[in-house]
Amino acid sequence: MPYDIYMLGESQITVSGGQQLDGVTQGDGSHLTGLTITLNSNAWTPISINDNDTNFSDSQGANQTLNGTQVIDGVTVAGGTPAEAEYALTLSDGTNTWTVVGFNVNTTTPAYGTVEGLAFIGGPGGFPPVGVPLTVVSAAEGPSFAAADYATPACFTQGTMILTARGERPVESIEVGDLVATVGNGVQPVRWVARRTWPAVGKYAPVVFEPGSIGNFRPLVVSQQHRMRISDWRAQMYCGTEAALVPARHFVNGDDIHIRETGFVTYHHLLFDRHEILWSEGIETESFFPGDQAVSGMAAEARAELLRIFPDIETHLETYGSMADTVVRRAEASVLAASFH
Repeated sequence: MPYDIYMLGESQITVSGGQQLDGVTQGDGSHLTGLTITLNSNAWTPISINDNDTNFSDSQGANQTLNGTQVIDGVTVAGGTPAEAEYALTLSDGTNTWTVVGFNVNTTTPAYGTVEGLAFIGGPGGFPPVGVPLTVVSAAEGPSFAAADYATPACFTQGTMILTARGERPVESIEVGDLVATVGNGVQPVRWVARRTWPAVGKYAPVVFEPGSIGNFRPLVVSQQHRMRISDWRAQMYCGTEAALVPARHFVNGDDIHIRETGFVTYHHLLFDRHEILWSEGIETESFFPGDQAVSGMAAEARAELLRIFPDIETHLETYGSMADTVVRRAEASVLAASFH
């Protein structure tokens, strides 16, 4: 069965001491213990996998392969090439921890000789922070995590009403080429859409903003890391900026803004030529942000399809651009969000 694993290529990662991710210690990652790993961008790249089960694991051989030709960290790799989770690492910033997995395609002898990047456990938006040295506190060989446990970009849930050139429409009805209203850039065409369904538990569980809790017309339901744009006195007072992007989970108060853990949830991504601010349920929220190189690192088939339909955007793929507004630090975000309670 096919599924996507979002990974960050090794070229976008710095390991202290000049070390590399490569599995030089029999592929167990122990050579990285005690070092720091810094993610230098958030260019999370979806890699399509064909698998005979629902776990992305180590040492699966022909049972776990690339689903078609893929561009992985700038290198084209043929479909059918075995791919695996080479090792697992636990990273820490001193307070929080993250589990990451060495993403390896078997193109060398021995197979663990190269590790092309890192994948992340954590559900929608559950990536480690960018630009922060994270200490490798432990390493383990032979990881096997459910594909559904890997982190994906933050996104909207099914049913969210998005303001378009034709009025408000549910996000699931929006297709490539549709014109969506943006803050400051008029209406913009959608370039790529994606959707996935997950059990609504843990980091996959969405944040529910009840009507009126932050000025929304109806219930607004998004993934925990999906960022709200705050552009009133709060941004100026607490963050010293005209506008700030704050992850949804920071607004949770257990009352009219809460996490819903029940059943399943379908998340949707909308990608534009640049990072945009959209109106969802009347609130300013972000579009999917792939980072500087994520679009050029999509599965080759998806990239080719995008260019066939929209050849005019080819010059923009390598330099997607920056965030639409300031993303505030955790402490600032918490204080700003608390002012809505």
